[in-house]
Amino acid sequence: MFTMFYDGRCPLCMKEIAHLRRWNTEGRVRFVDINSDSFREDYPEVDPDAAMAVLHGQLPDGRVVSGYKVTVEAWEQVGKGHWVRWLNWPGIRRLSPLMYGLFARHRHSLARLLTGKARCDNDDCRMN
Repeated sequence: MFTMFYDGRCPLCMKEIAHLRRWNTEGRVRFVDINSDSFREDYPEVDPDAAMAVLHGQLPDGRVVSGYKVTVEAWEQVGKGHWVRWLNWPGIRRLSPLMYGLFARHRHSLARLLTGKARCDNDDCRMN
């Protein structure tokens, strides 16, 4: 199973997680909020500071991946990879880490602009 580590206090991140959860009908992706109390204990191989800076995921073989590759893998696993597969096309693949890096670095400012809040407080971004 692919494990996706996400920032549960990021409004934009939570919107993507909600979509992924909806499509995860076969349970191929496990979603783990890096802000959970048990994160450090349950996943000692994942640096919490690095995971807060950029999206991280863990492949079934235990390897940890990060950045846009996590997004592509998660969407592939839920059967909707065609929506993001273009990030790996020749030419674009070279820009994908840069584009994702900009998004990750500025996600809270973008969230404020797009949703009206930069960070979620308590459970105000939680999706059922």
